[in-house]
Amino acid sequence: MDIDKINKIFNRARKDLYYPPITKVEITNVSTSEIDFSARSYKVLVGKEFIKKIDGEALLGIFHHELNHWVKHPYDAKTVLLEHHFLPEVENKNIIRNLYDDVIVNLDLVINKGLEEIAKVYKQLPAQGKADKLFRAFYKDVTGIDFGNVDIDKELDKRLKMLFQIDFLDISRVKIKTNIRKFCKIIEDLIDEEIVLPFSIFGINDFPLHEIKKAMKEIAREVEPQEYREIAKEVFKEAKFKEKRELGIAPGEKSMARELGRPDIDWYKARAQRHTIYIKSFLKRDALYPYEIKDFDLDDNIDTYAPIDSYGKCLPGLAKRYKLQAFEGYEPSNFPDTVIIIDSSGSMRNPDKEVSYAVIGAFAIARNYFEHGSKVGAINFSNINIQLEPTKERNRVYETLKLYQCGGTTLHLEEFKEYVDKIGEKMVDFILITDAGIDNVSEVMDYFSKLRYRLTIIWIKGDIKGYESFKERYNLLKQRLSLVSFVEIEDEQDIPYIAVGRSFGDIYAGN
Repeated sequence: MDIDKINKIFNRARKDLYYPPITKVEITNVSTSEIDFSARSYKVLVGKEFIKKIDGEALLGIFHHELNHWVKHPYDAKTVLLEHHFLPEVENKNIIRNLYDDVIVNLDLVINKGLEEIAKVYKQLPAQGKADKLFRAFYKDVTGIDFGNVDIDKELDKRLKMLFQIDFLDISRVKIKTNIRKFCKIIEDLIDEEIVLPFSIFGINDFPLHEIKKAMKEIAREVEPQEYREIAKEVFKEAKFKEKRELGIAPGEKSMARELGRPDIDWYKARAQRHTIYIKSFLKRDALYPYEIKDFDLDDNIDTYAPIDSYGKCLPGLAKRYKLQAFEGYEPSNFPDTVIIIDSSGSMRNPDKEVSYAVIGAFAIARNYFEHGSKVGAINFSNINIQLEPTKERNRVYETLKLYQCGGTTLHLEEFKEYVDKIGEKMVDFILITDAGIDNVSEVMDYFSKLRYRLTIIWIKGDIKGYESFKERYNLLKQRLSLVSFVEIEDEQDIPYIAVGRSFGDIYAGN
């Protein structure tokens, strides 16, 4: 077939599947067919020798199959990583996972979409091996369409009946986890032989590093820290990268508090995305309107996500967002910077072992200031003050906020005063996050009362003694300084109520 005919068949396949945004086909040296994820714009690859073995109808079936991985059961890094994680420790994980995905795609093509050309692929290629025969018999029994005449023995017939107990077309996360494990038990001992099937085997190593990082961010939004950590370790074990640091899971160099590395940082970043923190500007700001389409990143505000332009999917290189601009009088720097002061003493939850509402809240605050174009500083206090001056380097801020010192609860004032002196007259919000067990609480409150900055105190509720004393000093502080607010956090649902609502216009007007 010449390239014009191949492109014509490919465009027909795209039309049959309502034009998914995979727009290129390339004839190359791959063994069969696959989707190429190496560039921002995905494309379908078909082997030069393989295409000689099939006719136009079978080629249409090939294209239907590959495109339907995107349409029905996304062949993206996130799905691959999760399915890999769901499978037990067995040999040939990649092959088993690929075969499972192929069954979903093929059944959906015939049963849900009425596209039967996929059967032509199997009919034009000889059956090779027990697994190949098993799947052909399964497809024929389920769809009533001939996928190539095969004879199966009693052993395969028993496995065939077991396949019928799996609802492949239910691709909810819970069912995938259960189904892929059942599938593995049925076929794992058939994969010892060489498998020759129409579609290439695809694994974690076929994804570029930036897509794996994005996929891990998405996964972080859906699982708890312990499971996220397990997946991160599996990814590193499977992926062939030169350094652990490339995946962000290497220990830090300066502090033993970073031993567990970036997996948990990414988990807390993703969890914080659930929460929008209200920040009032120091100047009047006009209403915002979308005026430009940009690439969407998982660090961006989900409210700016453009579903139509993203084809309804949040896939790397495809998802888009609106860039917002004021209807008139746009002022890009209406918002102050902030300094988040977080207690990481032994009485606070260890974010590496438990879900820390303090860290989620701190990440949510930092993210919302970043989104307004502001700089964020961080002070992590316990045995020492770990101080980071206001910056736009997000990862440095998140790393500082998540450090867990597990020591005493002292905000070291001499170092803090030097930090404040460097800020000078800049417009900065100070946010203190603590469980109220500060040893030098009197000195801290007295010092805050002398500052001319907006202050929010976030109390992480617990069983800490001395809270009444802390609250009493806070009330005295509020009497002396009106630009202070107090928020109580008992669980994650309280985090959205964190707010910095007074304006700097009030401060400088003397109100």
